[in-house]
Amino acid sequence: MTGVAAGPAAPAGATAASASPGGSTVVPEPEVKAALAERGVAVPAGVVVGPGGDVAAQAQSLRPPLVLKAFGPGIVHKSDLGAVALGLEPGDLDRAAADMAAGLRDRHGVQPAGFLVEEQHAGGLEVLVGVVRRPPFGPVVALGLGGTLAEVLDQVALRLFPVTERDARQLVRTGPLGPLLGGVRGGPPLDEEALVRLVLALGGEDGLAAAHGDRLAELECNPVVVGPDGAVALDARLLLRDAPASSDTAAGPDGNGRPAPATDFTRLFRPRAVAVAGASTKRPGFGNRALAAYRSMGWTDGLYAIHPTAAEVDGVPARPSVADIDDVVDYLLVAVPAERCPDMVRSAAGRVSFVHVISGGFSEAGPEGARLEAELAAAAREAGVRVLGPNCIGVYSPAGRQAFQRGDPRAEGPVGIVSQSGGLAGDIIKAGARRGLRFSHLATVGNAVDVTPGELLGWLVDDPATEVVGVYLEGSADAERLTAALRRAAGRVPVALLLGGQSDQGAAAVASHTGSLAGDRRVWQAVADATGAVLVSTLEDLLAVLAYAQRWRPAASRPDAGGASAAGPAAGDVLVLGVGGGASVLATDACDRAGLAVTPTGPDVRDALRALGYGVGTSVANPVEIPFGPVVPPGTLPRVLDPVLAAQPYADVLVHVNVQAFYSYGEAGIAPLVDQLEALAAGAWPATRLAVVVRNLECAPGADAERLREALVGLDLPLFRDFDEAATAIAAAQRFAAASADPEISASAESSMSVTEGRGR
Repeated sequence: MTGVAAGPAAPAGATAASASPGGSTVVPEPEVKAALAERGVAVPAGVVVGPGGDVAAQAQSLRPPLVLKAFGPGIVHKSDLGAVALGLEPGDLDRAAADMAAGLRDRHGVQPAGFLVEEQHAGGLEVLVGVVRRPPFGPVVALGLGGTLAEVLDQVALRLFPVTERDARQLVRTGPLGPLLGGVRGGPPLDEEALVRLVLALGGEDGLAAAHGDRLAELECNPVVVGPDGAVALDARLLLRDAPASSDTAAGPDGNGRPAPATDFTRLFRPRAVAVAGASTKRPGFGNRALAAYRSMGWTDGLYAIHPTAAEVDGVPARPSVADIDDVVDYLLVAVPAERCPDMVRSAAGRVSFVHVISGGFSEAGPEGARLEAELAAAAREAGVRVLGPNCIGVYSPAGRQAFQRGDPRAEGPVGIVSQSGGLAGDIIKAGARRGLRFSHLATVGNAVDVTPGELLGWLVDDPATEVVGVYLEGSADAERLTAALRRAAGRVPVALLLGGQSDQGAAAVASHTGSLAGDRRVWQAVADATGAVLVSTLEDLLAVLAYAQRWRPAASRPDAGGASAAGPAAGDVLVLGVGGGASVLATDACDRAGLAVTPTGPDVRDALRALGYGVGTSVANPVEIPFGPVVPPGTLPRVLDPVLAAQPYADVLVHVNVQAFYSYGEAGIAPLVDQLEALAAGAWPATRLAVVVRNLECAPGADAERLREALVGLDLPLFRDFDEAATAIAAAQRFAAASADPEISASAESSMSVTEGRGR
């Protein structure tokens, strides 16, 4: 028997909320279940017995076996405290209640405020549904396998709060419960609609969590027993914060959690004049390297060194201070010892818009460094300047001649980067350029004492010159701003996130399984699911995703595209084309790992391929296997693709070539392969994206390998070294395309933009 119209009736005053450690209040389970029942959630039939009440007498209407639970101050995890007893008969209740009260009092110093008696459920699949506040992200909604082993099983998926009906349905279908919906081992299917209603009742816009607003700390139903004809919440826990915590949001430049003033970063990336503090005439260091980098970008006029005595440093005019420069200095790079940085920032007041502190020795160095970092933040507020860093290396923008390392490419492009790591940013520039990436702007933020990654991301996604964005993050302190920026980017600008230092061990101490399972990585995945962004795990994958997104960004934004659409067909499928055998099998496996559909070719396509002479000893399904090497005609690849894509368009084609074959079975070296790729690049398949996996490139002599790489970059064909890298990039492109076509994500982006002071695209 279950009660759905109302929860257990409680005697007046019996269920007063109780305080718990950590500045939160535990709402008694009977009250939580009553509130759930009002929202249509099924709960066990039960009664509430106040202090001194006759438990057995008041539970006469219930059918055994029965469950006895104590509630009151200090009672959060009932099973850990001995505050729950199962399988009781009516005659056992009084003795069980007395023993339970004595045990709570004697072993834990806890006095029950009352007891809840319920009909014991026969059991079934146990799941967890919850909403937990996860600073600095805010609340998230969780659904997964539940029961006492929830954390051991560790099977849970998250969505950002509040969830829509579509979110709830996707959470049910694509999370850990998805494979179980159809039934287990021949059993009946689970009630999907009941699960969706339950998720909405807890985490929807009108759900119980929303009713408590900012006071919500945690709301959890675990276990919920799900069967073919419903879902019953057997246990429910609600914790309310006594006051909203200041740590819910990242601290802004005023140190009090208020966001930074809206800033136009144009002059950060296109400064009219640049000054470098910390270049030496005797012991060259970071400051001298910065001057060399600027000179390599073509700076002659408008570049200055700050030096107390020298007239010039490394051939660059020097001045004692920024105030002595008779020019409009938009950017000051500071590479002096940490203890001198706050005064250097103060000296920029009224003279400079942006100060970039390259120096280390701040919070990453211990307590004294943390004190210096606080002083640096205060100096930025006093001076009215925006500070990037400290502990980061610089800014790069080809159009604005911004650079922090010598030899940075001068070619302008559509890719914007925000990185908390300066060293990794240098890798992104140099290694990315070898893949054909062309950059609009890149900024490193280090400790982010003032300007934050989320603030820069918000500017980049509204920058007309930036059409693809990559972000490297360490930690989640700026998550609120980043999430807001990702919502504005959703469906408009592809964003790839590489997360460093993400760990479930960083989760705050919480009372519920929901909170314990809501690790940062899972929350970031929820952010990505809500915005269409892509999470990657390695630097190589980040570069691969950005290169593919740059090449196949919407045609209207590409000057060389001739107006063709690159969105691909609605079905996100992949054609694998290359030499047969194990390589095609491995390519298919990689696609499967990335969640891609290697859809078989249809009968018409197979007939067309057989007419071309393929089919005997080769596959014309998918993968399509072709004899491909140094002796095949130059137009072989388009000759195969033309009939396939005319009859059966694929969103993406993964072409794989084996470099070693061009040395093992011929003497022409790499030249025939370059000819084949030139013919491939000249093909006209406007609804299809192309990825090229170059296997065994190390088998080519160095000069040949470089020629092949340069050829692919020149042909604007994304180059991948292995199948998994290519599959990751293809999956990201399909995700971006799906987000662009998703009206709910687009509506979220428009809503975010309407309340933002961005410049728009």
